[in-house]
Amino acid sequence: MKTNIDWDKFKIFYYVAKAGSFTAAAETLNVSQSAISRSIQLLEHSLKIKLFERVARGLVITKQGESLLKATEKAFEEFSRAEMLMLEEEEEPQGTLKIATTMAIATVWIMPHICDFLRSFPKIQLTIIGNDEELDLKTHQADVSIRPFMENRPELIQEPIFVCHLKLYASKKYLKEYGTPKTPKDLEHHKLIVFGYDAKNPYNDINWPLKLGMPRGYLREPYLCINTSAGMRQAAEDGHGIVALAAEFPGLEKSGFIEVLPEEEKPIIPIYYVYPEHLKESKRVKALGRYLKERLKFDIA
Repeated sequence: MKTNIDWDKFKIFYYVAKAGSFTAAAETLNVSQSAISRSIQLLEHSLKIKLFERVARGLVITKQGESLLKATEKAFEEFSRAEMLMLEEEEEPQGTLKIATTMAIATVWIMPHICDFLRSFPKIQLTIIGNDEELDLKTHQADVSIRPFMENRPELIQEPIFVCHLKLYASKKYLKEYGTPKTPKDLEHHKLIVFGYDAKNPYNDINWPLKLGMPRGYLREPYLCINTSAGMRQAAEDGHGIVALAAEFPGLEKSGFIEVLPEEEKPIIPIYYVYPEHLKESKRVKALGRYLKERLKFDIA
């Protein structure tokens, strides 16, 4: 007697295996921990194998579990490929396209341009997911991702799309009250507005002003932490302190900011258009990539 395969259970298994705990998987999938645990128990019972060893610090996947994980990853890829092939039969790009990116890129760089894309490709239904945590392209949480380069991911195609050049800025009001720093060491006497460490950090060196000019391993104390670039910009415009922002930040030239320590070397953040290998021929994926590269004509050298 044949039994129907419950793919939701395999999806839950995949996330538990990747996270190494029921709690982390439950947070990612936005379901209760008890539902996650029950799903794994039912899957183990139906397959008549043990997928995880329960230990004090979480879960350890068994050899049988590792084999199932590899098979599950392949299945998700095949589902995505099959969906793509069905939709790509039409000449005009169509279907859903989920874009995973950071909150800053979603709000600051993508949204100002997306209306023209939707007019050009009316049969594509976009879902833009602003999340500073990396979403899983294998399980179709997203089709493409726009974010910094991801190391050790040979299964992904990562095309450079633009580069953010970080600089320090402050308002005229702030510099008039507190003076202009002449050297990195002077920052110790200034108020620094940074992303902070309590939220998921989407970029390397995002809090670099705290260590600029400091001995290795030492950080300054921030004056204000805000986990959105728009919020950081607003606080700096209101005269609350010095902020690090991308020079390419839309509308920055109208803010009245003065660049601080312009002669100092600053970090750059290359941003990539990322998608899995099996979607490389997707008309939807190609169309969005071409469009964004054309619109975001920043230096990608």
